Amino acid sequence: MKRRAGAATLGVLGVAVLVAWLWGDTPAVVPEPPPPPSKPGPRLSEPGPAPASPMPAPEPELSPEPPSAEASAAPIIDEVIVEKSEVCEGEENLITVRAHTPDGKDEFLHYMVDGKQGQQVPLRSFLEDENESEPRPREVRVFGRGNTVTVAPIPPFVVKKCRLPLVAWVNTRLRANTWSEFELEVKLIEKTSSESMVGDFEPRSYEWSFGDGETAITQVPYVTHNYEGRKQDSQFSNFLVQVKVYGVTDEPVVGRTSLQLVNPAFEDLAYKGVVTLMLQLTPRFPELGDDGVVRQKVRLFHNRDRPVFIHNAVVFKHRTAPTEPVAPKPMDPSSLLGTSVIPPGRGVEFEVRLDTRAEQDVFSEEYSLEGKDSQGLPVRGAFSVMRPPPKPTKENSNPVVDPLFKEKILAARKILNRPYVTDEDIWRLQREGRFAELEARFRAEPAPQPLADGHEAPKAPTEPPPPGPTSTPDTVDDRTAEPSNKPPSR
Repeated sequence: MKRRAGAATLGVLGVAVLVAWLWGDTPAVVPEPPPPPSKPGPRLSEPGPAPASPMPAPEPELSPEPPSAEASAAPIIDEVIVEKSEVCEGEENLITVRAHTPDGKDEFLHYMVDGKQGQQVPLRSFLEDENESEPRPREVRVFGRGNTVTVAPIPPFVVKKCRLPLVAWVNTRLRANTWSEFELEVKLIEKTSSESMVGDFEPRSYEWSFGDGETAITQVPYVTHNYEGRKQDSQFSNFLVQVKVYGVTDEPVVGRTSLQLVNPAFEDLAYKGVVTLMLQLTPRFPELGDDGVVRQKVRLFHNRDRPVFIHNAVVFKHRTAPTEPVAPKPMDPSSLLGTSVIPPGRGVEFEVRLDTRAEQDVFSEEYSLEGKDSQGLPVRGAFSVMRPPPKPTKENSNPVVDPLFKEKILAARKILNRPYVTDEDIWRLQREGRFAELEARFRAEPAPQPLADGHEAPKAPTEPPPPGPTSTPDTVDDRTAEPSNKPPSR
């Protein structure tokens, strides 16, 4: 008995020594932090059972860690390449930057070259800038994860006082109510003149390269291109747009510009851990049918390589004069989309409608979707269909005080045979040269002489108002269809 008691005592002491040793050398276990709060927004209905997946679902992945400036190393600039060692004044010189990050997070890299965004930027230099007493240094800035930055000088090159016969300037503009569709335009300018005069050069065709592998040939100096299909595996995508303008000779005039575009699907996944549903609306702005119904075609898609599953859908009806808080109305995703599964690629297409006669106080219906992808990450998307604004009239439009702009509006209404026109109509006709005679006539006419009270004498209309559907109820005055009456972007 004594022997067993002694052994038990030794055993207890041994356990106590072992616990003390472990307690002294082993760090305390830190509990995992609670999951982040859900994304702010309307509270949706409780998720129902997930639809059966056509393939075995792998284990859910953890959401990507948000970038942190403290944990990120500054990028390393490997090379700054200057296309030409000598250029004429105003000539393009392409600057190309190559860089990487020590931690391998190159998908967050973005660039600025001499204050212009892009990894490849065509610079134009002028002698008046070079001859300044304190010339501004040319440099590149490369930003990494957490916006850490590295700065490096651009290698010097010589700007000579030589004359170029023509310079091609490329302008870009994002089309309204889109996230990836751009209008590209090239203008030919003589180096010795500020006007867009091209002398004896007669453009015949325009060969476009959009930087994403796609090309086009047009007979007009503008084109529309959609960058929707670009990869969403980095925070930014960089493209070098180029156009070759061909005349009667074989030697083209070349113009370039850079595009650095944010990739929203990558940003939402990297920073929020959310798979975002992208969308395309057709038409881009709502159109009211003769029956009072707005029909909006919607295409929803994503950038995952496997299907995503929509579990919840709700609709909000926004009213012009609400008397109580708007409550979301749950609905079956399949009845809205025609399916609850959105495949990779082009996704799904469907139509939504807003009956403005049946619901006269509703000006917009907003749809919100939630689901999961095949790896368990949350999926979210939203779109809306809205009542278009009233058509412009003399009473609800602002006066057009510029006489040339007013003549362009009247000419555009006559050309398009419409009672009103939009900004895009004016821009398109301007690019097509439809206002060339009108502008030449205004340049040739003498400026209005001021009256005794300091105001300008009223300018007589150059032609009567267009007949038929393009005429206004009253005689022509300073109130015409204002071209800025396009629906707001959603």
